[in-house]
Parts: sequence; structure tokens; C-alpha cells
Amino acid sequence: MGGPRTDFAFPRALEDALVAQGRQAEVRNTAVLGTPTHSFFEPFEQDVVQWSPDVIILVAGHYETIHLFLPRWFERYANRVNYRPGRFDDFYRRRVIRPIWKALAVLQSRLDGRFGLGACKRRLRRAGTDLENYVKLAQQVGSPMMLVFELLAPAPRQQQWFPGMAGRIARVNEEHAAVVERLGLAHVQMFRNSEVVKRLYGDDQAAATPDGFHFTPELHRAIGAELAEQIAAWAETQPHLAPGRDPQPHLAPARDISG
Repeated sequence: MGGPRTDFAFPRALEDALVAQGRQAEVRNTAVLGTPTHSFFEPFEQDVVQWSPDVIILVAGHYETIHLFLPRWFERYANRVNYRPGRFDDFYRRRVIRPIWKALAVLQSRLDGRFGLGACKRRLRRAGTDLENYVKLAQQVGSPMMLVFELLAPAPRQQQWFPGMAGRIARVNEEHAAVVERLGLAHVQMFRNSEVVKRLYGDDQAAATPDGFHFTPELHRAIGAELAEQIAAWAETQPHLAPGRDPQPHLAPARDISG
């Protein structure tokens, strides 16, 4: 955040790349920060049924790998970026909310170092089941292409706060790859972020995520371009997505000749 207007996040970079190919693309980003996989179902009618997208990109499972016991609402409340600055609000956040959150985060990191993956196995399995059920449900709405993001582990300097997170992310990626394999649909695929990172930064993950979690603008752009290539290859098999095609003619309504 804070860079030039051309620092697109990957949804916008994806749209830009598809438009550059001559495709009439519209990308909608309905993601919400810090939400578990089971929350995908609530807006399903708006996100999928009413719009019927050709492609759905799922960034799922990351939330389930972060916390052991810190509640989602408090994490979002303590770190929200849209709070209104003011003398009282600034003091309240600096002296009350942030110290409480940090103390709980320190306690959680100590427990995470002791219990790690073992404390979250059931949660991660459930997240994988939720993802599989969501993909099956979405396939009933016109069989869209679906891309499941591979998650990246936090950069090494951030792993002190989440000692078990790298292991949990590895487990989530395994769960998601197993879901894609079980479904056995050519248009439901994994999207391998790690391959894009390796091309740009080699083994230096800290260069890809300077603050430990968030992608650089260059990585966002590269991910958008790679997504566009993967989607374009599938779109070539879809007659209604051919660049520059003529619109399908409207069918005349059937005449009622009864009686």
C-alpha cells in the first residue's frame, strides 16, 4: 500500500493481462481479509449463482493456519486499517487494544511452538472438506474453471510469531492438492505460487514478502500474468470466450399456436 497507482494487486493485474490479450474480461474481487473457508458459503448466491463467473479463483485455508486461540474478530479489530484517527481513538488503540493483542499474540506464539500442527489437525481437515464441498457446489453453476491458490509460508523472520504456521500451510497445500486430485476435473486446478516466486526471487522468500506475509507489487503483477496464461489456455476450449467473436444471436420467443 502507498505506492503508485500502477501497483496493482493480482486481481487487477489479472484483468489487465486478460484485456491486453484482447479478451473482454471483468474480474471481481469479493475476498475479505481474515475469514475462514466455511465463510465462503454465505455469499455464494451473490458471488456465484447470480453472476455465474467463467473462472473462480480461491485463496482459501490461510486463516486456519494462523491462530491457535486468538479470535478472528479481535485480530481484525486490533489491526484494522480503516479506523478513524482521533485523540481518544489513537490513545485507546495505542494503550489498550494493541498491548492486549500483543500480549495474547506472544502467549499464542509460545503455545504454537509447543503444540504446532498437532493442535490444528482437525481444523485443517475441516477446511479441506469445506473447500471440496464449495468446489462441488460451484460446479453446479455452469461448470466454471476453478483455480486453488497454493499458500506461501511466512518469511523466516516472521515465523517467531507463528512457529507452527509453515507446517500448517504445508498441510493445507497437501489437503487442497488432494481435493483437486480427487475431483479429477481438468478445469479445476492448483495454482502454484511457489513457482512464480522461484522465477522472480529464487530461494529468497523474504524478497517476495518483505513484511513476512504480503507480496511485492512485482510478485502481484507476475501472479496476475501467470493466472492470465493459465486461464487463457482453458478459455481456448470455450467458444463463448473467443476474443473478438460475434455475439450469439438472440432466439425469437416461441409462438403459442395452441387453440
